[in-house]
Amino acid sequence: MKKHLTIPAAFISLFMLFESLLHSASVISEATGLFQTSVWGDSHGAWFGWSSGTFFGSPVPLSSSRILNNPAPTLGTIGLADGVSFYQNDRFSTPFTLIGASSGNIYTGNNYGQGKQAYGTLLVPTFGTPGNGFTTLILQGKTLTADGVYSTPQSLAQNYPLLSLNGVSPFAYDFVIGPNASNQAQWWAKFEIAGNASSYQIDIVFPGGAGTTPISISEMTVDSYWSSTQYAPDTAVVPEPSIDWLMGAGFVALIFSRRNQKAV
Repeated sequence: MKKHLTIPAAFISLFMLFESLLHSASVISEATGLFQTSVWGDSHGAWFGWSSGTFFGSPVPLSSSRILNNPAPTLGTIGLADGVSFYQNDRFSTPFTLIGASSGNIYTGNNYGQGKQAYGTLLVPTFGTPGNGFTTLILQGKTLTADGVYSTPQSLAQNYPLLSLNGVSPFAYDFVIGPNASNQAQWWAKFEIAGNASSYQIDIVFPGGAGTTPISISEMTVDSYWSSTQYAPDTAVVPEPSIDWLMGAGFVALIFSRRNQKAV
């Protein structure tokens, strides 16, 4: 008698979910860099970010002073004069937890990070009617080209930066991580907030500690969008549901599309 392979209904449902997402969303595995969002150029939208090697300015300072302290964005339509701020929380402490690589990128973990976590604060200005409408914040980032250890998708999947908005749990937004077409690890985080404030504080915890594989973040961008009627019309972003990637990273249940609740 032939034995028939029974595929669990839950697996079929998961596969069908990914199939539907792929037809309606941007796919990280097809990207060669960070996504250009729909809010670029919109009268109520603004964006900023740091290109590779620019998180600490140019030239890159010595390790004794290589610490985030309101570095000017090198990308986008707004900057420090508009209220953008990105600093390391212990920037005035001695000693501090170094997070800067000699390449000018953010590098954290068990080496330059001295085995400790590093904490950063990002202030994002918005442009809309205070208290009204719908606000969307989109954060993107990616590593260097995978070098075998520090920038692999698996390293970022295990030690990704934890983000929180005004104290809201990191599970309160859409967060996706995956390998892109340039062999880099890339992430997409999207907050949707009812109403509008003049600025929002995003707290970032960079990984560290014994046994933590360091990560090297080479680029990051932030989009801010306000509308009186709707959230930003960008479709979702998903990783390619590759079995090798899912099993290799070891977190099928942590596919980073976290839609359980919205920040309020």
